Amino acid sequence: MSCTHISNLPEEMLRKILKLLPHVDLMTAMLVCKSWQEKGEDPAMWKLFMVTVNTRDDIQKLRLPRFQSVQTIQLCSTLTEVSMEGGYEIFQHDCDLQQPDGLRDLFQAISAIPSISEIDGIWTYDLRALEPGLYASAMTRLTRLRFGRKLTEEQIDNIFTVVAEENTKVEEIFIDFSNPGFEFRMDKLSPHLFASAVTKVRKLAMFGPMESDQEKFKEMFKMVKEEKIFLKELIISLYYYNLLASIESDILGTALNRLEDVYIKGPSHLMGRGWSKVDKVTNILRKLVRDDSKLERLELTFLTRTDIVKIDPELVRQVIKKIGEFVENYSYMDYDEWDNVDDIDEDIGDDDVEDEVIGDGAVEVEGIGDDVLLQN
Repeated sequence: MSCTHISNLPEEMLRKILKLLPHVDLMTAMLVCKSWQEKGEDPAMWKLFMVTVNTRDDIQKLRLPRFQSVQTIQLCSTLTEVSMEGGYEIFQHDCDLQQPDGLRDLFQAISAIPSISEIDGIWTYDLRALEPGLYASAMTRLTRLRFGRKLTEEQIDNIFTVVAEENTKVEEIFIDFSNPGFEFRMDKLSPHLFASAVTKVRKLAMFGPMESDQEKFKEMFKMVKEEKIFLKELIISLYYYNLLASIESDILGTALNRLEDVYIKGPSHLMGRGWSKVDKVTNILRKLVRDDSKLERLELTFLTRTDIVKIDPELVRQVIKKIGEFVENYSYMDYDEWDNVDDIDEDIGDDDVEDEVIGDGAVEVEGIGDDVLLQN
């Protein structure tokens, strides 16, 4: 039986063999000879390889021919405590990537590789030293944008403009207002630009938005209502201010039913009385049971059993039949027993503390200090 030496194999077959090797073995194979090294430099063989960049010197890796089609890079994750802010420990990177020159070189290298869609660890860096155009150019290559660290107003304006007006890779936007050290100032960002950007992605999640963001919320829901959107999934966690209180019932109900997946959370002291909660939820549910609703999943975790029994039982049954349960920790199997609202203790759930409505969405709670409210 005759054998063929591997060096005599057709070039295409040798490439297929090399492509089947784990990357650590491919690195070893590239040391065998110059021919194998040249074949091993094929970017297609390294597309799924995660390039680790721990120092400024490591940025040179991103200029190697083999890494010109990589999708993911991983940055240094070593953090050192540098200060206390608002009672929280604030951490900073001590590696030279955090230095202004390091950030500049890193983002220039990232911008030169269009295939990069994920930068593991980037969200822990302070990026304010970056030129706004360079920042936006690199970050909009990613599939997920997460805002939870300090940024300049120019950087915010640039990146929202690019997402709103250009075809980017961005599919998800996360904005975390509750993150320690957070300083995401959107005061000068127009509601229209904000809404245009966040409705152009598939998924939007906002945690702890503030009262100053009310007009942006209104504009976002109006835009969703008009169906000029790509948005499919919406997650809102309300910690400090009930931004839903100022949204017109028809706009809120229609907008949420234009989406496919909605999750809204808020603590009982914030989402209690004073904002027509049951009426607005009823409007949402009536639109949901119609044939033109796109909603496939709805979770309104701020609703209590007291709220549910005030809604038409037949409407609740229709909603459950169509999409399943939409309130956490409550079973609807015995809903017939809830038909008599007078039998339900009106103090269940959101009335454990005395509260007084002091605005469209704000609630003053007796016996609970501001420090407790901010940590909910």
